Amino acid sequence: MALIHLTDFSDKLSPMLVKELRQGMRARSFTMLFLVFQCLLALILLTAGASFESDGAGSVASGIIFTMFSIAVLFIQPMRGVNALSSEITGNTIEMMVLTRLSAWRIVFGKWIAIVSQSALILTTIIPYLILRYFFGGMVLLGEMVFLTLIFLTSIALTAVMVGFSATTAKLARVLPIIGIVILAQLVPSYLLRGRFSSGMGYFTLSDWESIVAIGCYLVFIAYIGWCALSHGTSAIAPAAENHSTPRRLVAGVLTVAAVTIGMIQELEPEFLATILAIILAPALVTALTEPPIIMPPMCTPFLKRGLFGRIAAGFLLPGWPTGVFYTALLATISLIGFGYCMLSGTHDPSIAVVCLSFLGSVLLPALLAALFTKEDSKRFTNFMIFLVASICLAVAGLIFTGINSNESALWSLIWNPPVVLFMLGTSKFQNETLLMAIALVDSAIFLALLGAALKAYGEYQRVFEEAENISVMKDASLTESPSGS
Repeated sequence: MALIHLTDFSDKLSPMLVKELRQGMRARSFTMLFLVFQCLLALILLTAGASFESDGAGSVASGIIFTMFSIAVLFIQPMRGVNALSSEITGNTIEMMVLTRLSAWRIVFGKWIAIVSQSALILTTIIPYLILRYFFGGMVLLGEMVFLTLIFLTSIALTAVMVGFSATTAKLARVLPIIGIVILAQLVPSYLLRGRFSSGMGYFTLSDWESIVAIGCYLVFIAYIGWCALSHGTSAIAPAAENHSTPRRLVAGVLTVAAVTIGMIQELEPEFLATILAIILAPALVTALTEPPIIMPPMCTPFLKRGLFGRIAAGFLLPGWPTGVFYTALLATISLIGFGYCMLSGTHDPSIAVVCLSFLGSVLLPALLAALFTKEDSKRFTNFMIFLVASICLAVAGLIFTGINSNESALWSLIWNPPVVLFMLGTSKFQNETLLMAIALVDSAIFLALLGAALKAYGEYQRVFEEAENISVMKDASLTESPSGS
């Protein structure tokens, strides 16, 4: 039987994936990373095996393998996606890709999976070193394999975040995810270098329900964050007539309702439920409140087919920041109901509620400023990030100024800025009950102003709805007349 020699990629693969793989594998950045990674790993492992006693050689070998792999796939590889989409946008090549019948999702997916495939190649090259590490002794095989898999899956999610945010041409909107990746890439090796593998790896053997649930929740978390980022990138480069917002909002809404329902049935701790809701709502609300209000009749047609219920749902699910405000109000109400129920069933510490409302206000205030002062819809998300950073910097500056003058009561002058409340919460001069009432009033005022701006902008949605209805009526009339005409 003749052997088949593979000289090129299969035609079944996406052309976008093939293009990115060819460019990525030939790129000097990947070649240098791959060669340096292999040389350093081999050199350090051989040195460690010869320098340390047999009892500690296994732990040192595991630490070296996981640390080197973490640096490669949690920092360097995701950073390669920082210009994945922006380079295509600035080079005006997105339109040419669309002409090849590639959808926006296939373009984003191809760029993402190409970087992930290169990370997978690095993962496979670790196998010989793991075999060498096995002979050092003291290896928790299942635990280390699970931990290595979690590092790789985290790399996949971080790469998705970088590729998704790369659709934003503004550098500031891409710098913030980079900062998060840098912090994570520093925390993971610092944990790995503590030499706790012989005892710590037992947690990843999935021997008890606590570890299974924790790892399962973490996998759901990174999958959701990665999907949200890729969806955001797809929306940024997709044609205006494509609606990628409705599925994203539906998924976040279902997850919110599920989390609140489970929290109320199981009577979860308010801190735990608040953390879950923050993970679900943060990307969903930020995206919804910063979407360009571009609406077309084809987007309204699926909602019109469902009558009154469809028209009501359209006010929450159609793309654009005006409907995003209504959507935010709906999810925030559901979340506050579940959170309030858990507060009444368990602890009554108002500081937890203060933190939650402060974070909510920290999202609403930049959204309001972006709605009022953004002239170009394409820069709405960038302006949101600028206003968010500015509000945090203002809160920090106020804290420093009042600390120098020993006049912490002056922070009340900045109470309109929700991040300030987080700093006031840690000061004994402010009562939690008073702060709770203050931040509730501030959030209400910000939201009412944002709601007024949304209602004013929603008039354009009504006009497009009427146009979609007229088009639907004309189609029905033509279908009715065509049989008689024939």
